[in-house]
Amino acid sequence: MLTIVLLATAPVEAQSPAAIPDTPAGRFVSVWLSAYNSADPKELERYNALYSRKSPPQVWIDLHLMTGRLTPMRVESRNPNELTVLFSAEIGDAFWQNVVKIDPANPMKVVDAGLGTADRPPEYAIPRLSQAELNRTMTGKIVRDAVADRFAGTIMASRHGRLVFQGAFGFADRAARTPVTMDTRFRIGSANKMFTAVGTLQLVEKGALALDAPIGTYLKDYPNAAFAKTVTIRQLLSHTGGAGDIFTPEYEAKRQQVRTLADYVTLFGDRAPDISAEGKNAYANYGFVLLGRIIEVVSGEDYYRYVQRRIFTPAGMTSTGSLPETVVVPNRSRGYLRKDGKLADNADTLPYRGSAAGGGYTTAADLIRFGNALRSSKLLSKAMLAQATSPQRPDGWYGFGFFVGGQGPTRNWGHGGGAPGMNAAFRIYPELDAVVVALANLDPLAADNQADFYANRMALKE
Repeated sequence: MLTIVLLATAPVEAQSPAAIPDTPAGRFVSVWLSAYNSADPKELERYNALYSRKSPPQVWIDLHLMTGRLTPMRVESRNPNELTVLFSAEIGDAFWQNVVKIDPANPMKVVDAGLGTADRPPEYAIPRLSQAELNRTMTGKIVRDAVADRFAGTIMASRHGRLVFQGAFGFADRAARTPVTMDTRFRIGSANKMFTAVGTLQLVEKGALALDAPIGTYLKDYPNAAFAKTVTIRQLLSHTGGAGDIFTPEYEAKRQQVRTLADYVTLFGDRAPDISAEGKNAYANYGFVLLGRIIEVVSGEDYYRYVQRRIFTPAGMTSTGSLPETVVVPNRSRGYLRKDGKLADNADTLPYRGSAAGGGYTTAADLIRFGNALRSSKLLSKAMLAQATSPQRPDGWYGFGFFVGGQGPTRNWGHGGGAPGMNAAFRIYPELDAVVVALANLDPLAADNQADFYANRMALKE
């Protein structure tokens, strides 16, 4: 256990676990939870076989390394075939939620089952610490996590425009034994979507793009007519257009040949939008690739040059970019994924270069500068930023290129990024005038857990 600070009430681990009902939905959760907490491939295979599930055991084993055991803390049941279970994690502050639906006609057929992070319930609120106490506690936690190979990276926090915490831990290159420094550049996965969203919204503010115009207005020769006529800029920005993913077997077969945003359109442009209830509202990497391509067509310049000229340079971000992996970039870290229980280089999983959907690199200091530039209206007007960082979906978790979360003084917006061997967390707390950044060259939740720990303990008043 890495619990440093006790919870406001009794600690989560001291609470009695919630009882999971003996219903079709409850039995499914019980079988999955037992297999997950065992981290045993055979148990996970047995679960897969019993319920015809397809997730490779290693996926759950790798997540278990980051969460430890999950304990059910709250159970909500509408009927015997539907169940929502809230779990606390042994490692990290995150709570997790499993929403399950079982076919009423077949108790062994799973209609839906999704595990994701959830807001921490008020009854498990964590005491806030003074800045000095928080810095000491944070440092101790990160050191322990780095020794245990749960974290290698940087963390930085500012309040009221003043740097209040920073630290660099672990190795940027394990083979060369190169230590992480505050100048180390980390790949940030989907956090790049913020830059694409800002670039798109800049063109909206100029009148060059309209939020409710279909993409065919700008991509005149887009291959799929239904997509071109029905999917709008607004829908791409909010993951509500059914644009779909890019990490498909077709992409994997051509991973090193897909080099430009136009190449992605060539690969996926014939695909129709997914108009199913699930697909239309699914997180869609391809939608942000299309936004990047639209930026190119409308602005008349290469996407990478556009974000450099209109975002990175005005914000003072001198260590951020998306140069190809074949280019030697000073201070760019190597990434390490979990493979067969060990850390392995992630080079064979990387794209040719980061895209408008993610995969570029930056430093913690550059992301602090990005946050400051956004809030000082250097990149977008205050009105447009407020729109981008407010819920733009019925389920409320996403704006235009930014995740939205928390309530009251803990309301926050930003973006994370995660892929094999990379993890980024960037969060702004407007009410607290705080920015928290964590970057790691390990699998998620390496950075997310650090950002959670820090943010959950920040003093609400100074």
